[in-house]
Amino acid sequence: MSGDNKGDKIKFIIFKISDNKKEVVIDEVSHDPDYEVFRTRLDNTRDANDNPMPRYAVYDVEYDLGGGEGKRSKIIFISWVPSNTPTLWSMIYASTREHLKNALNIHTSIHADDKGDIEWKTVLAEASGGKAGK
Repeated sequence: MSGDNKGDKIKFIIFKISDNKKEVVIDEVSHDPDYEVFRTRLDNTRDANDNPMPRYAVYDVEYDLGGGEGKRSKIIFISWVPSNTPTLWSMIYASTREHLKNALNIHTSIHADDKGDIEWKTVLAEASGGKAGK
């Protein structure tokens, strides 16, 4: 994902469904290459009553295949719906997930309902088809 400035690479974009429940909007764009920053941002999303809130995200996963095969980069779609999300929001996110994923033309995805589902090793394995990190 490229930013406005050359070399200014976007690392992740987090999307949310608007409060009026009518559209998907960008919640955050970041250039921070630290995966834990991204993971923490998803995990800390709360509503006014401190209920966990779902989000969609795209993350630019960069990895090395090793064995002289070189570096690769793949955009992965993450549907983040914590298990204790209010039911209405869970249903709304479930019903719009595929539409957004298809609109973004991203084929690799993870559906996550707890922080363990989005550990780096899981995301890396999904993005690389299990080829990286071996």
